Amino acid sequence: MRFNQILVVDSIPTGERNTARELHQDVCLRARLFAPAPEVLYHRLESRGQLLALLSELAAAASAAGDIPVLHIECHGNNDGLEFADKSFATWADIKEPLTALNVATGMNLLVVVAACNGSAITNTLGPTDRAPLHGLIGPIRSVLPSELMSAYLALYETLLRTRSARLAVDDMRATSPDTFVYRPAQWFFQHVWDQYQATQETPEARLERGRKMAANPPDDYVGPPVRPEQFAQLLADKNREFFDKYRRIFFLCDLFPEHETRFPVNYVVAE
Repeated sequence: MRFNQILVVDSIPTGERNTARELHQDVCLRARLFAPAPEVLYHRLESRGQLLALLSELAAAASAAGDIPVLHIECHGNNDGLEFADKSFATWADIKEPLTALNVATGMNLLVVVAACNGSAITNTLGPTDRAPLHGLIGPIRSVLPSELMSAYLALYETLLRTRSARLAVDDMRATSPDTFVYRPAQWFFQHVWDQYQATQETPEARLERGRKMAANPPDDYVGPPVRPEQFAQLLADKNREFFDKYRRIFFLCDLFPEHETRFPVNYVVAE
């Protein structure tokens, strides 16, 4: 994973301890110890709309100037999304497309850190033909005190600055507060989406139902005699690995970045 910025986004309500400003100041001091040091930036926003606008601006800057931020968002929320200082709420469905555009613009190097939740619910917005919305996602899996967040995220960024490894940084972050934080890499998201697709679309019963629909309304590119639903169902089973490879290439942006064929290895598992 590559990055040349750490951007701390602050949407903590007025009157509460502002861990975003504290974190920005402390990470700035630590960044001076490492050369070349990434920019450590701070951005205050109040609302859902301002976050969506910021993501669009970051994607434009990534495309034009090669900016690759680690995006750290400090706000309230839950596993379904983020709540901002003005109490507006953005679901992961709201955020998915802007994140995807930013991830594409950064060459699939977008690491997102959230203080509100682990964000795993973003998987509920993903389908097998989607592109990856991020390189990885870091966040807590329970409610945490501001002091816990500060010590954990300082450990995260000190190791990230020193090693440039998200996985090593998360290990050191977790050591400060065991069983509190998770790291979801893009491979985890893809595997989750693929498993869901297998469980809902690639069972024998699901294939037969799809086969019935295909027999009643054959694909536009099909030329030949009528085909029984069972034959279409078998065709779907035979093409399972082909579907996997197609979805994998789309998700990991292999059509845009051929080097991702080996950068993001995932294992094909035959549907039961």
